[in-house]
Amino acid sequence: MYGGGGAIGGEIARVFAAQGARVHLVGRTAPALEAVAADIGSLGREPAETKVLDVLDERAVNAYAAQVGKLDICVNAVALEGGAQGMPLIEMSADTVVQPIADAVRTAFNIAKAAAVHMTNGVIIMLSTPMARVPVATTGTFGSASAALETMTRQLAAELGPRGTRVVCLRLTGIPETATRLGSQTERVWRDAAARLGMSFEQVVEAAGAGSPLGEPLTVNRVAELAAFVASDHARALTGTVLNASGGAVPD
Repeated sequence: MYGGGGAIGGEIARVFAAQGARVHLVGRTAPALEAVAADIGSLGREPAETKVLDVLDERAVNAYAAQVGKLDICVNAVALEGGAQGMPLIEMSADTVVQPIADAVRTAFNIAKAAAVHMTNGVIIMLSTPMARVPVATTGTFGSASAALETMTRQLAAELGPRGTRVVCLRLTGIPETATRLGSQTERVWRDAAARLGMSFEQVVEAAGAGSPLGEPLTVNRVAELAAFVASDHARALTGTVLNASGGAVPD
């Protein structure tokens, strides 16, 4: 579970553990990983192992996967970095535009490659955003990075299919729980958006689910339950696809 200390990755890890998985948590900060591991321990399940790791370091990711050994499921819940927010792309430098996209692709590739080597009949799950399909002005490179991850999902699925390994991407809309974690990347992005829109942060959080036909926001638990389904044999027919979990905010 890469990004295992985050709101989404942590909840997926808890749900997987509750369903009997042995969980390995990978992330950037030890305290966040240890908190999730403690939650898993309180379920009476096998203790989760934790590892602080730079996912942009290909050798380190490969070495860690080799240390863990055979894998059945790999989830990339590492938060996307959108780069500069609140300004048009044409006012940015090329490095400002390209670097977050390159980092997202490198992260996804490093994780998927390292996992696939140790998988047979496994499942790799990635996360993207609705901006992969519907662009939103002055939101930096979230859309381009998300689109790149969705394309990588399809290509990896085509190449790993003969090994029995499936690759699925979950397209997630905004989740208030991820924005209300003090100091999180999502909190900073949503606060910047509130400032641009002339709204309070609380108003932006409250409006998160207003754009969908369901009229309610997505929750981390619903994402985790969806990930558990995708990872199960019940979803054996799903690979090379993007599951739209935007609550209809972005129609397919």
